Amino acid sequence: MMLPSRRPAAILAAASVAGLYGCGGGEGADLAPPATFQDVAFDTLFEVGAAEGEAWQVFGGIWDVEAAPDGHFAVLDLEAPAVHVYDERGAHVGSVEAAGLDEGALDRPNGLAWGGTGNLLVWDPGSSWISRFSVDDRGGSVDFVDRARAFAFGETGFCAAGERIYLSYWQDGSVVHEIGAEGTVRSFGAAPAVAGIETLGPELQEIAIEELTPSGLLCTPSGVLDVSFMQSTIRLHDLDGRELWSHPLADFTPIVVYTPDGMGLGRAFDENDGSHLLRSVVAWGDDMALVQHELRTREVPEEGEVEVFESRLVRLSDGAELDRTRDLPLILAAQGSRFYMVQKAPFPKVVVVELAQ
Repeated sequence: MMLPSRRPAAILAAASVAGLYGCGGGEGADLAPPATFQDVAFDTLFEVGAAEGEAWQVFGGIWDVEAAPDGHFAVLDLEAPAVHVYDERGAHVGSVEAAGLDEGALDRPNGLAWGGTGNLLVWDPGSSWISRFSVDDRGGSVDFVDRARAFAFGETGFCAAGERIYLSYWQDGSVVHEIGAEGTVRSFGAAPAVAGIETLGPELQEIAIEELTPSGLLCTPSGVLDVSFMQSTIRLHDLDGRELWSHPLADFTPIVVYTPDGMGLGRAFDENDGSHLLRSVVAWGDDMALVQHELRTREVPEEGEVEVFESRLVRLSDGAELDRTRDLPLILAAQGSRFYMVQKAPFPKVVVVELAQ
């Protein structure tokens, strides 16, 4: 695929972003992302997604994007469901489109990860399998290799560090689990406190803990970073589960649980300023992470409602928050100085950008 001419990344967001994410010149391949959002600029490399065309061009809804060090990236279309793989220039390599519970098929896939060069992992809680696929550029295919059992429900985090695979879900008080071929290898990361849980009865408390304590996961050179989907907890463990640091995010409005009728579980959002709901945690170079929350004012946003994302830069060595902005579009993957932004309108697509000099 030929690359189009570069355009400023400011076109990806609202007009107010233009000053922060304007056009920059030069090649960004070797640039280390700065520890601030000030004066950051991106060059648009290419886009994947179209209003009409082949299945790998038209997405029903982009749930996850994961990029590999060699430039390959995968897109999880939740509505199909399907997983599409592209090379470093955006050319389609192959897809996983079979539906069902058989080997190599998808039921309700939830997450993607790269487990080494050419090895794509797909976490599918619908079928309770983590499947491994081999990506072959020369053959233009994505082929099933093997799969391992994993059981979890609800929102789950998923990442891989080489052959080591990690899932986030609540079990026996822990929310991060290393998964091996025969099941759970180790569990760590105590479940964080849930805002409002003291107002619930014992049975609803158990349900609230299971549903609201899992984390989004990012496997980094320093270890496994877990950021609670709905609470303020952020922390880093090494790959063997030893906690390196943990603290709450500052200026954070949690989602509060309550019971509307004494039997069911409800989630209350701040109607004025919005409550923080984790949408993405990706690498920002080797030493930092980009954490993005959507500021949600209601359980189900109204049609056409503008999404507001609060983005934070976090230092991996100690968890310090380095900068914050509400001007950055949603980013679902990153690799080096390349970032994979997601747009919904006028149709779902991935916009691949690179840091400009």
